Amino acid sequence: MPKLPEEFAPTGPKLSRFPIQSAPPIRPRLFNDEMRWVLQLAALAALSELLAWMALAWSIRWSVWTAVAIGTLRLTRPFWALLGARVSRAAIAVASFTAAILLSAMSLRWAPLSAAIALPALGDLLASAIGDTITVERRATAYAWLDIGQGLGAALGFGIGFSGLPQLPFLAVALLIAPVLARSLRDRGTPRSTWPLAAYVSTLRMPLGTQLAVLAALCAGLCAHAAELPSWALVAAILIGMALAARIEPLVPNAIWLPRLAVALAVLGLLWPPSRMLAMGMMFAAIPSAVARGGRRGRDMNEGSFSGDRDGH
Repeated sequence: MPKLPEEFAPTGPKLSRFPIQSAPPIRPRLFNDEMRWVLQLAALAALSELLAWMALAWSIRWSVWTAVAIGTLRLTRPFWALLGARVSRAAIAVASFTAAILLSAMSLRWAPLSAAIALPALGDLLASAIGDTITVERRATAYAWLDIGQGLGAALGFGIGFSGLPQLPFLAVALLIAPVLARSLRDRGTPRSTWPLAAYVSTLRMPLGTQLAVLAALCAGLCAHAAELPSWALVAAILIGMALAARIEPLVPNAIWLPRLAVALAVLGLLWPPSRMLAMGMMFAAIPSAVARGGRRGRDMNEGSFSGDRDGH
């Protein structure tokens, strides 16, 4: 058998006594201007989820079945993104925020209607804006910040709504901040596009998507009734649940284990009610964590699975 050339099989003395190892992987980082823009979108997503879950929690206090009926409107999220491919995304965001805030401020009787408007929150609309603007090698980092904003907003909104804290201060702040943040959605010289409905169906049929949907529904059903805790304790319990999820996630073997642990904690709530809020906080953090760890399907605009705007882009 012929010997390998010198450059492939060196026979001389080693030049270093240290082993040759490959460099660590490089994490994608956003540029400074991209980071500022993505943080604005993350804050807008947090505000949107805060209003949605705050209104939903108030609806649960009125009637669980009313909340379930309104919660099904969450399935209409893709239509907001599809609408954003044809009209101004900033106008959609401002109209949604204004209607939800004014209805909530008028009377608690309008909370279910406010939830109906706010629950199809702007996550998909904002994600499609990121996909149109951030290049593919840094897009995952931008999506991660968006997921963080959505999780924090949903957790705080759920805790505030269940705790019975006065909503008017939060609504007033949202009414002032939302139009300013919505300016970041103005057109930036790129075609507007989004995912077709077939991409959502395909993702839901994946084992990870199916299990996440079932586990999230189980956790929500088990945690529909809040524990009798002070207002600050309800909000703190949800945030502690999110912190626990962040600590536990590196220790679990795969992406679906953390949502399963959240459901187990919700089952424990049948015996010890305070664990329900811990379970909800863990689930709010577990869903984006599982998606990021298990892989995102259809979020790459270069895959050709996006529908363009009315100009055919």
